[in-house]
Parts: sequence; C-alpha cells; structure tokens
Amino acid sequence: MSGAWLVGSLAVYFAVLLAVAMYKRRTATEEDYFLASRAMPSWSLGLAFIATWYGANSALISVDKAFQSGLVSWWVLGGPTVLAVIALVALAPAIRRVGSVSQNGIMASRYNATAGNLLSVVLTIYLIVWGASQMVAIGGFFASFFGIGYATAVVLGTAVSLLYSITGGFRAVVLTETIQFVLLLAGLVVTVVVAVVLAGGPHNIGQAVEATRGPGYLNLFSGIGDNLTYIISFGLAFTIDGAAWQRIQAARNPRGARLAAVTAMGGFIPLYFLVVFTGVASVAVFAQLPSGGIVSALVRDHMSPLLGSIVFVGIAAAIMSTICTTFNLSSLYMAELFVKYVRPAASERSKVRYGRIGTALAAVAGFLVAVRLPSALNLLSLASEVLAAGLFVPLILGFFWRRGTSTGAVAAIVAGGGFILYGFVIELGVPLPAFWEGDATRILIGMGLSLVAYVAASLLSEPDNAKAEAFMARAAGRLEPGVEPAQRDAAGS
Repeated sequence: MSGAWLVGSLAVYFAVLLAVAMYKRRTATEEDYFLASRAMPSWSLGLAFIATWYGANSALISVDKAFQSGLVSWWVLGGPTVLAVIALVALAPAIRRVGSVSQNGIMASRYNATAGNLLSVVLTIYLIVWGASQMVAIGGFFASFFGIGYATAVVLGTAVSLLYSITGGFRAVVLTETIQFVLLLAGLVVTVVVAVVLAGGPHNIGQAVEATRGPGYLNLFSGIGDNLTYIISFGLAFTIDGAAWQRIQAARNPRGARLAAVTAMGGFIPLYFLVVFTGVASVAVFAQLPSGGIVSALVRDHMSPLLGSIVFVGIAAAIMSTICTTFNLSSLYMAELFVKYVRPAASERSKVRYGRIGTALAAVAGFLVAVRLPSALNLLSLASEVLAAGLFVPLILGFFWRRGTSTGAVAAIVAGGGFILYGFVIELGVPLPAFWEGDATRILIGMGLSLVAYVAASLLSEPDNAKAEAFMARAAGRLEPGVEPAQRDAAGS
C-alpha cells in the first residue's frame, strides 16, 4: 500500500492525540498530573488498563509466535495477563483503600521509607526497560513501512508519545489510551478477518495446519512447559505492575477500582485470542514467517489503503500507549525521590514540573536501552523478572502477613532484585559468571531468595505490630486513610 496513506493516517492520529492532551491539560497538583484527581470513570480506567498492557509484544510478537507454535503461544502473554488481572480484581479494593498516590507510598506506609525508596528504584528500572521494549517494537514497525533507519523510527514514535505525555499528564494518558483502545480493537478485528479470508476459510486453515504443523499445534496446553519462564515472570510482575496499580489507585472509590480491573479482564481474554487466531490462520497464507512479521506483511501486501491504515494506526496506538504509560509512571517515582530528598519544600506546581522533567529523562534512558538491546520480548522478560523477584513478596505479603517487617522487606528486595539485576548485567554483555541454566531457573532462584530473605529477616527483627495493623485495617476498610488506630479509638470514646 502507498506510503502516503500511512503517513497521512499517522499524522491525523498524532493530531487527535495532541488535541486531546491540550484540551485536558489541567495539571495544577501532583495528584492531577499522576492520578487525574481520582475523577476518571472506572470504564475509562479499565480501557486505559487494556491499552497500556496490550502493547507491541501482544499485537505483533504474539501473532508471530502463534504462527510458529500454535495455540500454546497464548501462554506467553495472554495467560499471565489474565491470571494477573484475576488477582488484581481481588486486590483492587484494598489497593484503593490505602489511598497512596504511588506504590512507594504503600510500601512506606506498610514498612518504612527505605523499603519505599528501594521499590521506586526497582520499579523505575522495570518501567524504563518495559518502555524500551516497546521502543524496539515501534522502531522495527515504522522502519519496515517507511524505509527509514531503526534509530530514526524509534525517535519518531518516542517523540510523539513524550509530547502528549508531558503536555497533559495522567489525564491525557487515560483519555488518549481510551481512543487508542478503540483503534487497537478495530485494527485487530480487521487483521484477523483479512487473514481468515486470505486463507480461504476455516477448512483451508485446518488443512494447512495438518499438512505443515505438528499434532499439538492446536492444543492450548501442548508444550506449555516451554513457556514456564513467561508464565512465572510475567504473571507475578503483572500482578504488581505499577501501571495497573496506578489505574486502580486513580479510581474514585474501592468499588470503582474493582470495576476497572473487571473491565480490563473482560477485554483481555478475547483480545489475546484474536492475535493467536490471526497467527494460526496465517499458516494458510504464508509458507514461512515473513520478514518484518505477519502483521506488517498483511498490511503491506494484502490490504486496501483504508484497511491497511486502520490496522497500521491501531498497532501504532497499542505500542505508543504503552510507551507513554512507562514515561508517565517512571517519572512519578523519580519525582517523588527528588522532592523527598532534594526539594522537600517544593510547591505543587514545582512537583508537576519535576514530573515533566522525569518523563523526558525516562524517554532518554529507554531509548539508550532500546538501542543497546534491540529484542523486545527479551527486554520485557528481563524487566518482569526484576520486578517479580524484587517486589512481589514484600508488596503482596504486606497485605496479609502482620509479622512482616521493614527489615524483611528491604532484605527481600535486595536479595531477589539484586540477583536478577546481576543476570541483567550479564545480558548487557558484562563478562560475569552465570551459575544457573535457563531463565526459568533464574526467576525461580530470585523468587526463592526474596521469600527466604523476607521471612527470615522479619522473624529475626523487631515487629511493628501497630503499624502493620493500621495498614491492614485501612486495606480492609476498617480504618480511613491517614487515621491511626489510637486516633480512631479516641474518637470512638
């Protein structure tokens, strides 16, 4: 299809996003910029939740993996995502009741400032690497269509995401992601319909699969063990993902938080099967995986300009919505640390300005990682391992185990996250010894170290039962945010 159609549709899409960001620009306070004043409707937060997680790996890589491996590829991203969202449906009211702006606040409220600050460092690393994985995808996607260099394509997609993220903050992110969800859905539906039509219908697809693929190709569980790394690391990391918790924390109340998570779950299940079905149907269209991937080949060679533009913009929307989220959220944690230790007397307007600066810094850091490690799925896998091994144990058990202490939380983050970061440094090319085999072994070791460190250090350190009880009472709805048990008892007497 003509490059003019692609450029024109992309220009219209960019203009709409920037217009929305400018229209909803009210960001006078930190809560405005990072949580949209907790005034967004639950359905909008749920759609933004979907658009955030359903990025390049879902829209592009899952199609190609399904083409090669069959239905079991659903477990690479679809399975972990659905399992994580089910957990978040249960946790959402408790997360919202705590009332913090960020997960740093949650950790500091449950444990201490040191645990919260370590969470900020680990989560910032995760978000930047996650953003970098999407930059890798947008670079390859744009480069395959426009005939430009990879780095130039990364800069193009990143620059637009950065512009509307800085302009409107979280409110603009949610509103633009709602638009992006609609575009994404339209693009996926067009893609799967075109793939099935080109294949000649279900009968031809079945014959092609029987002739060219193995007997387990259409079995959802055949070879599931090969995806164990993704299931563990993605599932655990997605459960505590900062972007998901930000949308839950931005809800108007605990009921709205759960509704946002339920909305997201209702969208994820069919969307992930759509991409898997597209890959399976493409077996009857392509003899081998095309250069640039299935989706790019379908758009370039088999769609009219109008349909191709819909799919092109839909996929671009999926990628850039995720990039934008990683910018906005990583800037929250960088700005929090900066204000806490460098500008403790900063005004609300100054906090917003620091957030915008942090957004730009996150974009630069992500770009450098994307150029150094141009493999989207590997980047996301590494980032997820860091998050899961470093933070899952202290963050989740903090809601349920009263005996968990600040010392235990810090020990868990250092032990689990430190081990995975050691492996990450090796991935970057530093010649250090690796004493394990396979990524599944690495994440299991990291999780085990984190759990052992948390339990052992907690039992060996002095408990803070009053603080733990206050936090757990707030999470359960027995205590208002900011009120200590003693204050509640005094008021009652």
